[in-house]
This record gives sequence, structure tokens and C-alpha cells, in this order.
Amino acid sequence: MSILRLATTAAGVTLAGVLAACGSTTPSTGYAPITSSGAAAPAPADPAQAPADSQQAPVQAPVQAPAQVVPAGSAPAKAAPAPQAPTDYTALARRFVSLRNQGTQALATVKGQASSSDLNVDKQLMATAANVYTSYVTGLRALPFPASMRNDVAALATVLSSEQGTFVQASQVSTFDQLDPLLQTLVNDQDDQLNATNAVEKDLGLPLSTPHA
Repeated sequence: MSILRLATTAAGVTLAGVLAACGSTTPSTGYAPITSSGAAAPAPADPAQAPADSQQAPVQAPVQAPAQVVPAGSAPAKAAPAPQAPTDYTALARRFVSLRNQGTQALATVKGQASSSDLNVDKQLMATAANVYTSYVTGLRALPFPASMRNDVAALATVLSSEQGTFVQASQVSTFDQLDPLLQTLVNDQDDQLNATNAVEKDLGLPLSTPHA
């Protein structure tokens, strides 16, 4: 296989796998709320149904506890707050999957146009891929992720931004020899991107993306 073909093959692997796997599904249902259930309180015993004795003891009237007097001006006791149901991230998960898959589909189109002989064509494709990554990062940062997920989202955005910069460099080379190491860098970065993507997917309760062959 020629160097040109190797470069194109490497580009194809990168462009097919740089984003998370296609076809990942969002949860079919939301997060089930936690509900509290308690057993019914037993009914009070009826003193009139007590068994009779041959020598019945005199029945004493039940002693009633004195009523609790609430001082005037005192605030009534507050009821305990009801337990909160877990937050449902289904809508956010769907938006993330849509954004992720848009990038995957755009890069699949780029892959299909890769050339093994025309460097200018491949440079243009690298520029297009860089734009895809820019849109992905912008869309990712615009999603309303909760504070508990922001570190994972920031890590993914950092990896994507690094790859976007590599694509920009690849679009500015003068020879295929200069392009080869940049393509290898993109291939090596796939593991970091996959790990960062999986972290966000786990936060959202999504199936985890898997590496591309």
C-alpha cells in the first residue's frame, strides 16, 4: 500500500470514528421517581371485646392525656418536606445524541470523498472536518448540562477542540508527508475522545458508545 493510500486509510479511520458511535439510543423512558409507601396503621383495640372473666374486675374509664395547649402566637408545626424525585434527563440526552450523531454523519460524508492522489482535495476535507468539530463543540457548550456534569462536558469539549486544531493543521500542509503524522495524531486521540464521550453518556443514562473498527 502506498504512502498516499496509507494516509487516506488513516484519514478514513479517523473520520469514521472521531465522534461517538452512530445509532446510540436514548433511554426509552424517563427516570422512575422514588415513591414512599408505608403499611396501614393497625386499628385500635376495642375494650368492649375483651374476654369476660368469671370474676370481672371493675371497668375503669380510660385516662385521657391532657390536651396540649399551643401558646397564643405560636406558629403551627411544619410538615416534613416530601422526598424529591430524581431529575429526568431524557430531553437533554436526546439533544446530546442528536448533536453527536449530526457530527458523525457529517464526517461520514467527508470520509467518502477522501482522495488518494489529490492533496488539495484532502486538505479541503480536513478543513470541512475542522468546521464539523467547531460546530460540535459550540453545540455541546450550549446544552443546559447541570453542574454535576459540567466537568465531564468540559473534558469532552477540550478533547474535541484539540482534534479540531489538528484538522486545521492538516488542512494547511504542503505534502502528504506532512499530513501523515497529523492523521496519526487524530487516530491516537480517538481513545481520549471515546472515554470523554462515554463519561457524558454515563451521566445522562445513555448506552455507551463503542470504538469503531
